[in-house]
Amino acid sequence: MLYKKALSRLVVFVVLLLSHFAWAHSPDFSNVIISKTENGQVILQINTSLTAFQEEVNYMNGEGAYKTPEEFQNLVIAHFKANFSIVINKTDTLQFKNPKVFLGHETKLVAEVIGLPDQVNSIHLKNELFKEIYNNQSIIIFLMDPFPTEKFTLSRDNNHNLNIELKDGTWTPIVVEEAEDFNFKYVFYVVGILLVLGVIFLIKKRK
Repeated sequence: MLYKKALSRLVVFVVLLLSHFAWAHSPDFSNVIISKTENGQVILQINTSLTAFQEEVNYMNGEGAYKTPEEFQNLVIAHFKANFSIVINKTDTLQFKNPKVFLGHETKLVAEVIGLPDQVNSIHLKNELFKEIYNNQSIIIFLMDPFPTEKFTLSRDNNHNLNIELKDGTWTPIVVEEAEDFNFKYVFYVVGILLVLGVIFLIKKRK
């Protein structure tokens, strides 16, 4: 078991290492790593190119919205707070303490995760930080016990949402049933019937 876990984490490390240049140079790719330090802190780290954050900030706030690196970092943090969330066990919304942005060719957003319960049965993660960038993909990886080490990809195909539950030590996708689109033809039927009844009522009243 320990050998399989170590091998699995080694594979993930190699994938991250080989993909480093892709994330550093392309706004289409990002990764989200959630890990636990030796002292028990849960850390969230989002890595992508500086260009990706710039494109999103400019799209949301307009060109010229910032003049200094500090203003840009504040806009990135505000964008993160509005477009990234994690809900555990369908009820516990995690909080992100003291988020910081480290600028560079590869830019990082790092924050401490607060509120993770001892028992985790399901995770709903939404990452819409880069949804305006065409064909963007975000890799999600959990590097903490007792979570299985597995990578997930968020994109437009899954609406940038991850829904998984932990069963027998394995992540299993949760099938989310989407509500049927509201059918406006029924509205016309109801309005038509009401109009007909109204006309009949007026005719009878005049007689």
